[in-house]
Amino acid sequence: MTSENKDYSVLELGADKATQSVERCVNLNLAFNATLATTLKSSLIDEFQRSSLLGRLSFVGLGLGAKGITLEGVEEMIGSDVIYLEYYTTPHEPQLLKQVQVSTGKSFTIVDRHFVEDGTNILSDAEARKVVLAVLGDPMIATTHNELRVRAIKKGIETRVVHSATIASAAASASGLHSYKFSRTVTVTREAVGKLTQAYHILHENLLEGAHTLLLLEYDVQSGQGVTPADAMAGLLLAEGNFKRGVVGEGTFAILLSRLGREDAAMAAGTFAELSKKEVGGPPNCLIIPGKLHFTEVEAIAAIFSVPEAQIRSNSDQVLRTAQTLVPKYVAKTRRALDSVKGKLGPQYEHVVENAELYMKDAENFLANGEDEMAMLSIGYAEGLLDSLSFAGVVKIDW
Repeated sequence: MTSENKDYSVLELGADKATQSVERCVNLNLAFNATLATTLKSSLIDEFQRSSLLGRLSFVGLGLGAKGITLEGVEEMIGSDVIYLEYYTTPHEPQLLKQVQVSTGKSFTIVDRHFVEDGTNILSDAEARKVVLAVLGDPMIATTHNELRVRAIKKGIETRVVHSATIASAAASASGLHSYKFSRTVTVTREAVGKLTQAYHILHENLLEGAHTLLLLEYDVQSGQGVTPADAMAGLLLAEGNFKRGVVGEGTFAILLSRLGREDAAMAAGTFAELSKKEVGGPPNCLIIPGKLHFTEVEAIAAIFSVPEAQIRSNSDQVLRTAQTLVPKYVAKTRRALDSVKGKLGPQYEHVVENAELYMKDAENFLANGEDEMAMLSIGYAEGLLDSLSFAGVVKIDW
């Protein structure tokens, strides 16, 4: 055998061994893959079986109107075992229940406020079954639903939220106002309508910022009672009579929205005096009190509501800051008190009188410059100086 043939044989032998090694590796790999496939299949089956035994609580928004539910919401309801439909915060459109049944092929249980707030039955069902709580609008706008969701998570129950349209977004869309210019929303309840102190102060703060305010008017389905737009406006006017901040008046421009998203939806825009006499039908209702209006908002309102642009005005321009109401009163009262005791004080108290007068001037100057805190502090110092004379028994001051 030549060296050339010998080298060839060695190479051939090495190739055979390499081939055998590759075949063994392939066979081992096939066996491993088969085992892995079996394991994965078994794992997926176990996971599916486990998931079928686990429950879930889904909050599904029905949106606004009979056809407001989304396709995702329909799918979630079709795949559920139990459906509860909340029926207490606002009256449902007559066709809503029928439409939901037609869309999902499912029956459901209508529940009241106590059932949802208690949540015991809902959470118990959701431990082993797929439960849907269907609500009008978007589910998480109401704090009760968020609280129920947190309770479910703490109990280890899977939760899901299917969002939908809500009055908070629809009000801006329907009115032509810029959504990002809305500030804190106010709910006007039946209990508070005769004394809207909180609503008035929130509206006051919003208007000072130039922001729009959405007022939701309460309606109770079970009792069939609620707050009418006229009631809400009358309550705000009553609060204005008490606080006198220039927040509202008969000429306040507002937008009234009723039953948005429904076939019988109604909208109107005008002054308090005009809207309080307008019939727009039953609930649910809401009011928008615009703040500072952009010219594009004015154009939109004029087009949507057929109102002349000249009649559409900002409600922020005439609003008084709290200091603008209080400081002039305090200055006038302090000046009267100071004038009444000037002739009764000896020369040793001239510096007290002088400083009190200077503090009053400072208060007026600070107020004019928009430095409200300094204005309040200054008039407080002036009153304090006069009070010190009274407390020391130097002179009696009749405030």
